[in-house]
This record gives sequence, structure tokens and C-alpha cells, in this order.
Amino acid sequence: MTDICIVGAGPAGLVLALQLARAGVDITLLESSLSYKRSFRGESMQPDTVSIFKELGILDDLLEHGCLETHRMMLTERGKSLLTINYTKVPYRHKYVMDIPQPVLLSALLKRLETYANCKIIRGATCDELLWSDNTVSGVSYRLHDEKEPRVLRARVVVGADGRYSKIRDHGKIEWKKHQAARDVLWFKVPLPADAPENTARIMIDGANHLILLPTFPDYYRAGVNIPKGGFMALRREGIESFYQLVDGIDAGFGKHVREHVRNWNDIHLLDIFTTTAPQWGREGLLLIGDAAHTVTPLLGQGVNLAIQDAITLAPMLVSGLEKNSVDISLFKAFQAKRQADVDFVVNLQQRQEKLLGAHTPMQQFLRRVNYCALNQFTFIQRKINNRIAYRRQLQLQLFQEGG
Repeated sequence: MTDICIVGAGPAGLVLALQLARAGVDITLLESSLSYKRSFRGESMQPDTVSIFKELGILDDLLEHGCLETHRMMLTERGKSLLTINYTKVPYRHKYVMDIPQPVLLSALLKRLETYANCKIIRGATCDELLWSDNTVSGVSYRLHDEKEPRVLRARVVVGADGRYSKIRDHGKIEWKKHQAARDVLWFKVPLPADAPENTARIMIDGANHLILLPTFPDYYRAGVNIPKGGFMALRREGIESFYQLVDGIDAGFGKHVREHVRNWNDIHLLDIFTTTAPQWGREGLLLIGDAAHTVTPLLGQGVNLAIQDAITLAPMLVSGLEKNSVDISLFKAFQAKRQADVDFVVNLQQRQEKLLGAHTPMQQFLRRVNYCALNQFTFIQRKINNRIAYRRQLQLQLFQEGG
């Protein structure tokens, strides 16, 4: 028996576990993988999330390992600058986007968590189903990777932090809807070109196609090029030259660099772009956080940040609920109400950008240029967006500090 069973030891699950452990809550953390030696894409941490790392006491560890700072984002169309966003002017203590390998972040959190005797961490644990008492979730049934027989763990609350393809969400019969984007993305890594703008993320547009270039530790670009939804297999059948030509069509100079460093399809990864929404993020005994509750697109690098902020908000609420013996659906609804506006803000912002980036007709592309140029000229609009995000994040940090 445990107070809180957290399924998924990604950023959201580990941040939540660490805060609960510090508050003396009995926790069991289940993670299906045996190590973090796999591919991650959510490695860009927004300035407000860097401040959270400081509060958690892991920022010095991350800086000691080394990270890459992004100070600005530039959006260009056929080489002409349309928009520049300067992160050094955001209203945060740490005025940069941090790129840190996610295994390094997870290991730093895990290192802190392992010092708490009230937290049990079980790796290689696959959750087969949830346990029920009438209509209330009362625990999980799971198997270890080297065992055939399932094990049973009773818990006062199960928290599903198992990502965008959450099995806990389905086991818990949580109603949710998947919203497909019009595009998929092919991700790949290349060394930073010699002429790459320093500390700068880039979006390069040509018609309805675009390249996203994110500086990545230690000296790479994480790059993504859009393709039509479901178009990957047709492109692959045409051969690797079809991929090269797609990149060439947006920027021939970068295309030449890609040809030198992306050798075959094994160097390219398909990312299915979609969002998910759920009317309720939980039911009695079960709550979802992060991508399990609200998957967002990778545009603007917000998914992992929203997940961490979920954990920051939820932890003091769970601690208070456990102390009052009132961890129930009303608490879960209150948590969702606190987070929903922030999630909706990001989703709506992303949807507007997705529509602009995917503009097909000459008129749509003209209006896109007008939109971005106006945003670039009227810096007070950028400041308003930054301040709105900062206000919500500051409330989350206050909750963390009060509950820590």
C-alpha cells in the first residue's frame, strides 16, 4: 500500500514525486523502461521552467553538466527576416531557453529522489491494468520485465504521467479526443553549421513548407521539416533524395549541409503531430498530468514545460488533500481548473501558428507576412504575451514554494 502511485518517470512524474517526497508523502514510482538510453525530443526548457529547476535544487547540477542557451528565435521567409523574439527581455530570472539532454535532467531529478526513504522507485514495471473498488481506482496491477506473474499495488491515488500514448488513460476509461494536425514532422540532427547565428533558434519558411532548427547540446541542431499528414511512407518510397529535395526547396544552403550529415532514413525520425483533449483529467482515485492529460504539438517547445508545471501545481494540492483525508474528484477538478487556462492558452497559440505556417494560397501567405511583420514591429504585443505567461507561471512557483 502506498499513498500515491505515479506511473511514468518522465519529467512530470519525477518532479511530482520529488515534491511529494520532500513533504513526507509515501510514494511509489513505476517506470516501464530500465534506463533513459532512448530518443527524446522534449529537451528545450523555457525560461520559467529553468526557474523551477532552481527551486528544485537541480539547476547547478544541470549547469555543471553543460547546456546550450538559446537567446532568441528568428523566423524568416526565403531568407527575409519577418520576426525576431528576444528571450533576454522576458520577465524571468533566467532569460534564456535551456537545451539540456533529457536523460541528464531525469538523472538529476532521480538522484535527488533516491535520497528519500519514503519513495520507492520500480523500473521495468509495465502496468497491465488498474485495480477498482466499485467505480473508484484503488491501485495498479503491473509486471516486471523479467517476470510473468503480475504484482498488485494498492494506492490512495494513482497519477498517470505516462505520456502522449498513455495506457493509464485508457485503463482508467477517461474520455479523450485526438485532434490530428495537417502535418507530420521529420526530425533529424546535424552539427551546427559554421555560419549558424549564435544562440538562435530558427524557423525558415518557403510557401507551405518550413524548417525548424533548434540549437541542441553540445553543438547540434535538432531540425524538423514538415510533410503532409500520413505522407511519410510515400516520401520514403521515393528514396532519400526526396527528403533532400524537400529541405533544398526551403533553404538550399542548409540542404547542402543536410546532405553531408544525414546519410539515410535511419537518421530521420517521424513525429506524428496531434493534440489531445479530455473533458476531465481524472476520476475517483485516478488523475492524469502532462501529455497524458493534454498532449500539445512540439511547436514552440511547450509540452514538457506544461507537464512540469502540472506537477508544480499539483503537489501542494495533494499534500493538503492527504492531510485532510480529502483526496477525491473535487480536488482533481480544482487542479484541472487551475491548469486549464494555461493549457488552453498554449494550445490556441500553437493552433494559430500551425495555421500560419501551413498557409497554402498566395493570399494566406501574404497575410502571414503581414501578421509576423506587425508582431515584430509592435513589441508591446510580444510583451503582453510574455507577461501573461509569466503571470501564470509566477502563481505556479508561489504554489510550489508554499507547498515545498
